[in-house]
Amino acid sequence: MTGKVVDYVRVALGLVYLINGANWFFKIITPYPSMSDFVDYMPPPDIVGALIEQGMMFHLAKAIEVVTGIMLLANRGVPLALVVAMTVTVPVFLVDAFRPEFRLRAFLMGNGSMLMNVTLLAAYAHYYKPMLSWRSAAASDPAAANVPPVDAVGKGATRLASALLLPLTVVSALLGSAMVIWLLVMVGQYIAEPKAIYEVRELVPRVPVTTE
Repeated sequence: MTGKVVDYVRVALGLVYLINGANWFFKIITPYPSMSDFVDYMPPPDIVGALIEQGMMFHLAKAIEVVTGIMLLANRGVPLALVVAMTVTVPVFLVDAFRPEFRLRAFLMGNGSMLMNVTLLAAYAHYYKPMLSWRSAAASDPAAANVPPVDAVGKGATRLASALLLPLTVVSALLGSAMVIWLLVMVGQYIAEPKAIYEVRELVPRVPVTTE
């Protein structure tokens, strides 16, 4: 039973990341930023706006969301996808869960993404056992090297993951369901009434650069 719920959480996280990432490249959700929103308008004056203004960082974050989302949905390279996804999950959690002003949607998305990612890492912890060894050594020939035995630290970490897996999975499944439903509702709202982000937020128009 737990295995089926874990698969459900994997699919839910995959959908969340695929929808969020795709929205940056192709507008499908009004409240979330897309590239097309900032052709004529400045990004918001916050950490997300700074990343958008920088350019490459936000492109990279959204590309990671799309790629890892597809990998999770396809059930291919999942252990790798979960580790790579954490590079986006942690910043999203910090930005959304600790906003100066409370927003239920941001709080749900930030905490839900982190909880689902951690839950899946725990479920796939057996793939990370060698990585959890406290002491390690490099191999002159990685292709010929044997997988080192798991030390006490690695065994303790996997035991903890096993003990926490069931409650984490149940809560993750509930939060994941709420997140996917909320995202699909926002996609449906955009299809019914397409709007750009600057139509619901007070963004500053870009000042044309003139040369004399």
